[in-house]
Amino acid sequence: MTPDRITEIEALTTSAWPARATELVDGWVLRFANGYTKRANSVTPLYRGVQANADKLGYVEQRYNALGQPAIFKLTAASGELDALLGARGYAQTDVSSVQTRMLDDFPTASDPAVTLYDHVDGVWFDAFATMNSVSATQRPTALALLKSYVCPVAFAALAEQGRLVACGFAVRQQDSIVLYDIVTDPAQRRHGHGRRLVNALLAWGRRTGAKRCVLQAVAANTAATALYASLGFAEQYSYWYRRQPR
Repeated sequence: MTPDRITEIEALTTSAWPARATELVDGWVLRFANGYTKRANSVTPLYRGVQANADKLGYVEQRYNALGQPAIFKLTAASGELDALLGARGYAQTDVSSVQTRMLDDFPTASDPAVTLYDHVDGVWFDAFATMNSVSATQRPTALALLKSYVCPVAFAALAEQGRLVACGFAVRQQDSIVLYDIVTDPAQRRHGHGRRLVNALLAWGRRTGAKRCVLQAVAANTAATALYASLGFAEQYSYWYRRQPR
């Protein structure tokens, strides 16, 4: 995939995952969210700026370190020069992930009666979401605030079995696409097809809203998730990874 196309999708997914605060530094997007998720507490170098990367790096490190956090960068193949600089500075690479897409023009629009879709953050949904994603008690207020901050269309999905939520996740509408996030199943309820049903319900929602494409990001080491998405017709477009400032 060309650097321009990577930048287009990176801008889409960055917009689709909110942060508590954002700062733009010469083509780099600095995001802050009290330490909740790397995605919302890292730097995405979207566009080529006019300043040297090495000159900007000192400022970025100062900003994050002042908050008691390491500087973390979210990088792709379009970030080659910066990736090499960070590697030389001892920034460790972590969490290589696959960015995948699927067109929705042939996807059925029928709803699944077992999957409930909320257009807001329901309390029961959030409790299940936080528990299944191991969100700590100290991070839950930040997570809830971020999820409540959306002003674009969002579908918060919950799958129930015998009156108990066994899987949840959500989709965010951005331009002509939907972006899937945090598709998770109760560990005791895995391998029963719950994740597949949840994703199908969100794709159907996207098609009903007129979206043309679905985008998702999956950790490459999560073979169960990548196998599920492949079986649903998703194809990898490129990879991203993080670089974390050494202690």
